[in-house]
Amino acid sequence: MYRLLLLFALFCQGIMACELVVRFENYAAQSKLDEDLVWHGMDVDFAKALLDEVGCRYRFVSIPWGRALKLLEEGEIDLILSVTKTPLREQYAYFIGPQRMETIVFAMNAHAPYQLDSLESLFHLSKPIAIQRNAYYGEAFTQRLKQRKDNETQFIFVPDNQVKLNLLKKGRIAGFLEEKFNILYQSQNNPDFEMFTINSLIINEDPVYFAFSKKRTSIERLQRLTQAFERLKRSGKLNQITEKYSVN
Repeated sequence: MYRLLLLFALFCQGIMACELVVRFENYAAQSKLDEDLVWHGMDVDFAKALLDEVGCRYRFVSIPWGRALKLLEEGEIDLILSVTKTPLREQYAYFIGPQRMETIVFAMNAHAPYQLDSLESLFHLSKPIAIQRNAYYGEAFTQRLKQRKDNETQFIFVPDNQVKLNLLKKGRIAGFLEEKFNILYQSQNNPDFEMFTINSLIINEDPVYFAFSKKRTSIERLQRLTQAFERLKRSGKLNQITEKYSVN
């Protein structure tokens, strides 16, 4: 009996010691910080569902995308959500999922639209395109960007979403690459997006995952997280989140 109580105490201690740092960005419906400094949104719901299921406490922090990936690699944070799995990222992160599908599109000024009929047409625009550093826009785009010539479309790397919004409003760029879900949400809820529209061309479509830092995630914790994810999937809770935000 004493041995069982000891094991139970150690188990509980292990759960209580599980306190994760989760990265979000204050943007769109994925993760939004309200006036009371409380996080809301689809990725927030995903994070809470998984970490509550596994019994971990958590702390949310606001970090731009490119810096967040570096901090995940260095073991300064535990978790980023909605991350595309790539061979490079798999070197420093464990991927659990997928959460859902992500669709990348081209957002532009509705009063000065561009006709795009292929990925190649992105590289022949009169103004630059804004993209986020270390973001993944698909293998086809990545390879074509490496082959870009000086007389083709220029691409501006921006640190966060707000910068590319400001550049487009000022007419300094042709548009920017972004997840379709974010643009649709913003167009319905943010007056700043009334002037923006989406081109019908799909740049990339891939599943996205929970990405956990290998430096901060033990194999035992990884197993618990994976099992918790499978329970959520079987229960239908993950589908309930995507349905709540009208995704997929």
